[in-house]
Amino acid sequence: MAMRRRKRVRMQPRFFLILLVALGTVIIVLLLVQKVQDDKKEVLESTPVPTATLAPTPTPKPALPSDITITRVDSANPSKYGFTNAIKVDGDDVSSFQRNESLSFGRDMEYSALPGVTTFGGNNYRNSFAYGTVTISDKRLREQWTKSIGALGNWSGTGWTGQPLIVQWPMETVAVMNVKQSYKDAAALLTEVICAAMDGNIYFYDLETGSATRDPINTGIVQKGTACVDPRGYPLLYVGQGIPAENEQGNAAAYVRVYSLITGEQIGQFGGFDWFARRVWQAYDGSPMIANDTLVYAGENGIFYTVKLNAQFDAAAGTVSIDPDGLIKSRYEAAGYSRDDTKGARWYGIESSVSAFRNYAFFTDNGGRMQCVDLNTMAIKYVVDVTDESDSSVVVEESYEDSTIYLYTGSQVRATGSDLPDGFGYSYQRKINGLTGAIIWEKRWICSTGDASASGGIVATPHTGRGRISNLVIYSFSLAALSNGATATQAEQTPGPDATAEGDTTDARAEILPQTNASGTYSLGGRIVAYDKATGNIIWSVEQTNDYWASPVVVYDAQGKSYLIQCDRGGYVTMYDASNGIMLNSIDIGSRIDSTPAVFNNLLVVGTRGKGGSGKGPQIVCIKIS
Repeated sequence: MAMRRRKRVRMQPRFFLILLVALGTVIIVLLLVQKVQDDKKEVLESTPVPTATLAPTPTPKPALPSDITITRVDSANPSKYGFTNAIKVDGDDVSSFQRNESLSFGRDMEYSALPGVTTFGGNNYRNSFAYGTVTISDKRLREQWTKSIGALGNWSGTGWTGQPLIVQWPMETVAVMNVKQSYKDAAALLTEVICAAMDGNIYFYDLETGSATRDPINTGIVQKGTACVDPRGYPLLYVGQGIPAENEQGNAAAYVRVYSLITGEQIGQFGGFDWFARRVWQAYDGSPMIANDTLVYAGENGIFYTVKLNAQFDAAAGTVSIDPDGLIKSRYEAAGYSRDDTKGARWYGIESSVSAFRNYAFFTDNGGRMQCVDLNTMAIKYVVDVTDESDSSVVVEESYEDSTIYLYTGSQVRATGSDLPDGFGYSYQRKINGLTGAIIWEKRWICSTGDASASGGIVATPHTGRGRISNLVIYSFSLAALSNGATATQAEQTPGPDATAEGDTTDARAEILPQTNASGTYSLGGRIVAYDKATGNIIWSVEQTNDYWASPVVVYDAQGKSYLIQCDRGGYVTMYDASNGIMLNSIDIGSRIDSTPAVFNNLLVVGTRGKGGSGKGPQIVCIKIS
C-alpha cells in the first residue's frame, strides 16, 4: 500500500502582517490599562488630608502674590477722621514700634491644626462656622441632645456672640487632659464641644452623645463672647470676660483668662481695669486668634492687644504652659469720640472679633469706623467710615482674579435718620477693597434704633458664599423694617449719580422698600438678604417677625450645594436653600437664641438664653442636620 504524502501548508506573508498588527494592538491596550491604573494610584497617593476649614471647592485656588501691600485711597486716610494712636510695650510708652519677630497669619484653611471650629468664625478670615461637609437626605433638623445650664444674676444661658467651640482632639492629647477616664481608656479621637456660658461656667460635652467629658470650669464671671482653643493643638483655652466686676481697688475690671485643659486651672490673664484705655467700660466680647505664638485680641475699652505667649506643650510629659512677655497695647483716639459713652457721640470700644490677612488686622468699633492695622508696627494704615456702631466682625475674602482682598461689613443703628421717623435709621452693608480702603458698593436698610438693651441693624457676621453660591454674601438683620415679607429678587441696577471710581454706592432701596403701617412707622422683624458680591444687587431676601443676632451659618455638601441655617430670637432654628432662600425645615428649641452656632459635619451646637420663645430654660442644644 502506497504511503500518502503529507501536504505542506505554506504560510502567506499577509498572515504575518495580521499577526504583527494584532500583537501590537494587545501591547498598546495593556500599556494603556497600566497607565490608567498608575494615574489612579498617583491621584490617590497625592490627595491632600482635609484641613481644619474644609472648602467646598475641590481644588483650592493659588495664594495671592507675596508682595501685595496696602496702598490706601485718599478717602481712607486716618487723618481725615482725626485718628492717631499711642503704643505701650511692656508698660512703657514708645513713639514708634517694630516687632522683633514678624507676625503674620496664613490663609483661612491654614489657621488651625485641629479639626473643628477653634475660634469665632473658624479662622482669621472669620468666614466659616462649620467644619467638614454635610450629607443631606430628607432636609430636616432634629434635636440630638440637650443640656440645661444656669444663670449668674440676670445673665442666663449663652449670649452674643456665644458660639461654642468644637474640637477633635488626637489620642495623645486626650490621654493627658483632665477628661473622664472612659475617654482615655477608649484610646480614640475625641470630638468635644466647649461652651463658655454667661452663668459663669465653661462646659465640656461629647459632640455625639452630649455626655459631659469633664467637669465644668467654674469661672464665676459672665462670658458673653466666644472663647478660643489654641489652633496649634495645644490644650489651652482663652476666654474673655463680658461683664466687668469690681477689683480690689474698687474699679470695674475685666480680664482675658487662659486655662490649661490638662488641669482645668487658670494659668494666666491680662486686662483688668486698664488705665491706658480712653473708655471707662472694660470688657472682652470678641474672640481672640493666634499666629506665630502671639495672641491677638481687642477690647471694648478701645485697646488693641497682642502678647507673645511663649507657650509650651509636651504631650509625653503631660504638661502645658505659657510664659507671656511682650504685651503690646495700641490705643486709638479720634475726633468726636466719647470716653464715657456720651449720648450723640461716637464711642471707643471694639466688640467685633479681629480679622487678619497676613500682617494686617481689621476691626470695626462702637464709633462706626473700621481700621486696618499693621501687626508688625501697630500703625493704623487706613480708616473707613461705616456710619454707625459696628459689632459685626469683618469678613475677609481673597480675590485671585483681582489680586486683592475684599472685606464685608455691616452696621447697627443708633442714630435716627434725618429723613426717617424718630427711632429709625439706616443699617449699612458694604464691600470694601481690603488693600486700599475703597468702598466697592454700599447698601442700606431701615431699622429701629431700639432701646438700651438692643439696637437694630446688623450684629451678625455675614457669610461669604463658596461652592455653588460663590457669587453671594449673606447678611442677617435685627429690628428691620419689614416690606411685604416675601422672598424678593432685585433687578439689575445702574450706577447712581454718587458712584465714583472707588466703587458704586447705589442705594439698594430702588426695588424693595419697607412698608409703613397705619401709624406711619414700620413693622419690625428679622431680615436675611443675599447680595450679589460683584454688584451688591439683592438676589433673594426673606423676612419674619423674629429677628436675628446669630450669624448666618452655611453648610455645604461634597458637591458644593449650600444650606443656610439661621437661629432667631424667637427660639427657632431654620434651614433654607442658600441659593434661593426657600425654607426647608424649622424647629423650636424653646427660648431666645442670641448665640451663633458651630457645626461639625452633620451636627450643629448652639446655646439659648432661657428667656422668651416658648418658655424653656437656658440650654445647650445639639441638632442633627439630615
